[in-house]
Amino acid sequence: LDMVQTGEVRIIPERFEKVYFNWLTGIKDWCISRQLWWGHRIPVWYVYSTAEMADASSGTTHSGRPYVVARNEQEAYKKARSTHGDNVHLVQETDVLDTWF
Repeated sequence: LDMVQTGEVRIIPERFEKVYFNWLTGIKDWCISRQLWWGHRIPVWYVYSTAEMADASSGTTHSGRPYVVARNEQEAYKKARSTHGDNVHLVQETDVLDTWF
């Protein structure tokens, strides 16, 4: 910012200097994604060997669990079965990716 103000760095074309200054001095971050309908669910599914273990995992961090990354649940099951066998049960990550405006 200082380098543009002193002329050491030039913005070309000059008419964009005002836009540059406004962008750096006037915008404030605003995170609205902690609500699922604004955020994007993280495409990670944790792998469990039984339905009981998967059901009991609700509210846990899934720390150290094997996982797969996929575009949807069907793809996640395909990947998980190819690596961990047919008897897998998946639990999708409940957190969302931040969306900043």
